Amino acid sequence: MLQTNLLAPGHADLVTHVTYDFYGERLATCSADQKIKLFRKSHEGTWDQETEWKAHDAPILHLSFAHPVHGSLLASSSHDRTVRIWEEPTGREREGRWIERAVLTGAKGSVKQVEFGTADAGSEPRVATISTDSYLRIYSSADPSLSDWSLLQPIHIPTLPPPGSSSNEEPPVDGGSTNELAQGGWGLSWCKERWWGSIIAVFSGISPIVKILSIPVDTSSSANSITFLNPPSSSSTAPLTSIAWAPSCGRSYHLIATGSRDGTIRIWRLEPPGEKLRVDYNDDGYHDGVGGSAQWKGDCVADFGKGGARIGMVDWNATGTTLTTTDDEGVVRIYKPTYARSWKLLGQMTAEEPPHEDGNGQ
Repeated sequence: MLQTNLLAPGHADLVTHVTYDFYGERLATCSADQKIKLFRKSHEGTWDQETEWKAHDAPILHLSFAHPVHGSLLASSSHDRTVRIWEEPTGREREGRWIERAVLTGAKGSVKQVEFGTADAGSEPRVATISTDSYLRIYSSADPSLSDWSLLQPIHIPTLPPPGSSSNEEPPVDGGSTNELAQGGWGLSWCKERWWGSIIAVFSGISPIVKILSIPVDTSSSANSITFLNPPSSSSTAPLTSIAWAPSCGRSYHLIATGSRDGTIRIWRLEPPGEKLRVDYNDDGYHDGVGGSAQWKGDCVADFGKGGARIGMVDWNATGTTLTTTDDEGVVRIYKPTYARSWKLLGQMTAEEPPHEDGNGQ
């Protein structure tokens, strides 16, 4: 097994998330030690630590870099029920800790995931969060200093009605049952293709269903359900643990991958509506809102891995053609589709330390 680099110095506690920036030249890690560490790739191919700082008052759970069009921004979420927005310092302070621009509050539980939205020239930065109270919260900022963020009306995912339905259950007052907090999962992923508007996939609690939503530009408007991705009748109904929306790279359809607590990995093919329902299409050349949302259609095209270790992460490469997964056994697996439209395991690796050689080179 080839070991390319070991990041050092390490965290003082469990590492909870690792993420790259847009260009893949910078790496951010967070940990239960409440710290964020930033590394930059050198010309020699090594990862050198730039800075670190205490970012929260409880274990940090997730990180997300913003698109460079919005500047050098990093969002972090934590068990302390907050999301913090950080900006890279400039000038003399460049080597120091990043500057805290905003603290986003309102969650009634641990904020499990945070992710910046897809960038569009001239658009405001948006960040989505999902917490153990099962509310999806989306914030945006028109403030150049990034100190003022507006909250879209929180969306309670379990009671969200399916497309075409007007009924809506009252969300519970508490933050979820003990069983849900112990066995459930919470995650989200933005659509990487901006032509259909702001589309997001989300799951919460012990439900195996992925819900696809259209998020309006106007923060006073409500989000709309586009379609629900229900697992096949013969498949596992274990709670989901991770989700990733693949870059489309010119494909006429989208791919979404999910991981489950029982090791099941699913890949969904999501067919968007016709060309005339894009947000940038209008016979007069003007922009329309997302319409015909019920015409989105999702099909499960791959379902494998049931009975394995809990999936910790699923993620796509830059072109959406290769899927990488991690599990609780510390195994990283890489999958790629074949011409027969099945998904083949290309290889796997573990994070085990290489064996030490003795004096005889054995």
